[in-house]
Amino acid sequence: MPRHSDGVVLSNWHTLFEEFSTSTQDFYRAVEEAVDRRNLPDVRISRVYFSEGGVGSAKREYLRIERQRIVFDICSAPYGKGHFFSWWLAKVPAKYGLFVVMALLLGFLFGWFLFEGIVLQIFGYGCSGIAISALSFFVGIPAGFLILGVGVERGLIGDEEWVLSIPWVGYLYYVVFNPVSYFRLDTAMMFRDSIRSAVNEVINDLREEKGLRLLGDEEFRPDADEGEATA
Repeated sequence: MPRHSDGVVLSNWHTLFEEFSTSTQDFYRAVEEAVDRRNLPDVRISRVYFSEGGVGSAKREYLRIERQRIVFDICSAPYGKGHFFSWWLAKVPAKYGLFVVMALLLGFLFGWFLFEGIVLQIFGYGCSGIAISALSFFVGIPAGFLILGVGVERGLIGDEEWVLSIPWVGYLYYVVFNPVSYFRLDTAMMFRDSIRSAVNEVINDLREEKGLRLLGDEEFRPDADEGEATA
């Protein structure tokens, strides 16, 4: 699947209704209301603008519905005598993740080196000083990373999306604190299906108002597998 300005597209659905017209803004508001009625947790709604082409080209407004790093970018636009509808399901990277989490890690390492210096000043470089220094290395650093990981996982320090965006560190955090589970997969599918249902509902409401046939499940089927649509 292609990339867009935010991340990697996982799947797409689109249709063009000939001899059909509606208001783009009214459609976006109707979808927002349909989503609000579903009372979905951890969901944010906004408007985003993507360039129609290269640098300096005009921008088109999309309705964005997001949960963590998974987004639906929904388009409604007139085309000739018809009207075009689409949505793009995409996974976007966390913003500023590398810089923020690396700052936390560097702060932790600085604190550890400072502690090591204090230990060596107090106990010297004899057996006791070296033993305490080695103990702090083999116990203190893993314990410190564990405390940081728990803090991030519980939302007390930084942001989980920042951590997950860092190579190696993100994978280690993913394995220890955020592994794939039935709960995560089911929640991702509930979000995906709820937003698709809201969009489908609004589109069929528009068709019904104009006396047109309602679209069925096959006509609403996306163009690609959505198996990676987990945050």
